[in-house]
Amino acid sequence: MLITKQDLYNNQYDYTTLKTNIYAVSLLDILKTQRLTAEFCVKYILNEDFQILDEDQNISLDMVKKYQQHITDADLESSMIKANNKKLKYERIDSFEDFETYMNKNN
Repeated sequence: MLITKQDLYNNQYDYTTLKTNIYAVSLLDILKTQRLTAEFCVKYILNEDFQILDEDQNISLDMVKKYQQHITDADLESSMIKANNKKLKYERIDSFEDFETYMNKNN
């Protein structure tokens, strides 16, 4: 199921749906509209591999804190340490395909 920007503003989605639509909508819109975990923010919202729009490339830790006020600094720090751990490096993006493969399959 593909979701749109308007869908994000009208509904809350589970993480599987958000991850499936990571290239279909703006990360900034996800950040502004969905209740996220620190881990999701680090793995996807702050991850340069998914920041394909100009507005997404400007997302900072301060923006995450602004829109996800329930996430503590300690949670963000812990998630960033886990994401940067070399042992976990290959697990941090789950099993997502690269953008070109994804777009070619879904066009």
